[in-house]
Amino acid sequence: MLSTFYICATPIGNLDDISKRLVDTLNSVDIVYAEDTRRGKKLLSHLDIKKPIYSYFVGNEKSKSNEILKQIKEGKSIALISDAGTPLISDPGEYLVKELIKNNVDIFAIPGPSSVLVALTLSGFDTGKFNFLGFIPKSGKDREKFYHQIKNSEATSVCFTSPKRIKKDLKEFVNLKLENEIVVCREMTKKFETIYRGDAETLLSDLKDIDIKGEITLVISKSEKIIDLDIDILKAVEGMISFDIPKREIAKILSSISNYSANEIYEKIKDS
Repeated sequence: MLSTFYICATPIGNLDDISKRLVDTLNSVDIVYAEDTRRGKKLLSHLDIKKPIYSYFVGNEKSKSNEILKQIKEGKSIALISDAGTPLISDPGEYLVKELIKNNVDIFAIPGPSSVLVALTLSGFDTGKFNFLGFIPKSGKDREKFYHQIKNSEATSVCFTSPKRIKKDLKEFVNLKLENEIVVCREMTKKFETIYRGDAETLLSDLKDIDIKGEITLVISKSEKIIDLDIDILKAVEGMISFDIPKREIAKILSSISNYSANEIYEKIKDS
């Protein structure tokens, strides 16, 4: 008989943010899986809850997912927690949830604090539309793509970075002439919560002599987007026009290889 699986959000720093529903759920399940069992045990101990707790992290996702599915089929109810915040949000769990859905397991989310939403509301930026981009890529084409995306985004962007990389990230923002306003949120909901505001150059100067520690969430304001098609793209447009390819079709083609929509590109090239 299939039992139930719970995706449980935990506090992002302040244990007073624990909800009654989270406590009731952790009390009711048979087994708890945690990204880090040491931190998971501390949480359960704080709540005076005694449950078997096992690890579930990126390195053992597939094997543990099979184990969890087997336990659920045996009638065990299970909760998944991350170190802080909501499992699956830049944390392990996606593979497991997909497998449970395939097997028709009942899944419930126990919501709680979110560093993404806390940072967004503290930013003062437009919250009507935003993109969550996870961790800033460390290097390579993914990092270049990330920078291009935020520089041309018409929505507020939220992302994570580490204390070791924040200054490098800001320096690259400066080099790329990123003019967006940025909010750096550190240790949110904790005793030493700190919020820094400004453009990349200002923040780099403000943080220059500070030994930054703790969890960091960045919020980047949307761009005043200006379509500036580079020379290579303009040459491609001229070539396609010479072959009598309709401009609407050209716009669709260019949209598929850029961060601009077909309508934006069409408005730029329609009179060329």
